[in-house]
Amino acid sequence: MTISSLPLLVRFLIRHAAIGFGIAVLFVGMMLAFDVGGIATLIFASSSAVLALAILTFSVGLTFSSVQMGFAVMFLRDDG
Repeated sequence: MTISSLPLLVRFLIRHAAIGFGIAVLFVGMMLAFDVGGIATLIFASSSAVLALAILTFSVGLTFSSVQMGFAVMFLRDDG
């Protein structure tokens, strides 16, 4: 099964979820670059920094993906 064989609305949601996750990755990167609240210091001082970074990225990604999908659905125009 390929992406092009999926229904149009499913592809629409997948595309917007990916956009939201991409924004989240940028957001986490900026949080670490600017060390907001000392989070980069805490993460990189930890013995399990990779796990902490993965959980943070996944959590923020899930939130941003859900919000992006919600926005996309709410802004669909009504062709009726």
